[in-house]
Amino acid sequence: MVENHLFMKNFPVPITFLFGFAFFFIFLTDSLAQSLHPAPFDTVKVINYKINGKTASGKRTNKIKEPFLAISRDLLTKYPLHSMIELSDCKWSGKYKVLDIMGKNHVSTVDIFYTGKKKNMVKCLCKPFVKAQIKT
Repeated sequence: MVENHLFMKNFPVPITFLFGFAFFFIFLTDSLAQSLHPAPFDTVKVINYKINGKTASGKRTNKIKEPFLAISRDLLTKYPLHSMIELSDCKWSGKYKVLDIMGKNHVSTVDIFYTGKKKNMVKCLCKPFVKAQIKT
């Protein structure tokens, strides 16, 4: 008579199969959920600038009335030009329009146009701003 494996002695085959399938299914759905739903916020460094000139969008800085910022090139795919972003959990909290692109040496950084006194760099949470839709 052939001896069964130790694990197989204690549990019948259908139960071990169900355990294996359940473990695989839980692992698969968990990893898919993480890849399909990235983190809702990005942590970015926030600095400020006040230069009179043209932005990457073609507008002059002294003609723009709404709050706007420049964004580092690595964030452009997630936050393209003319999109709205929301900064939170810092002193720069608010909604800003992306109208400019920063230099190549900046990573995970936004540069807020600010005409006041220059302030230190801070970290903020950043996410795309989506207007709430009213259902009728």
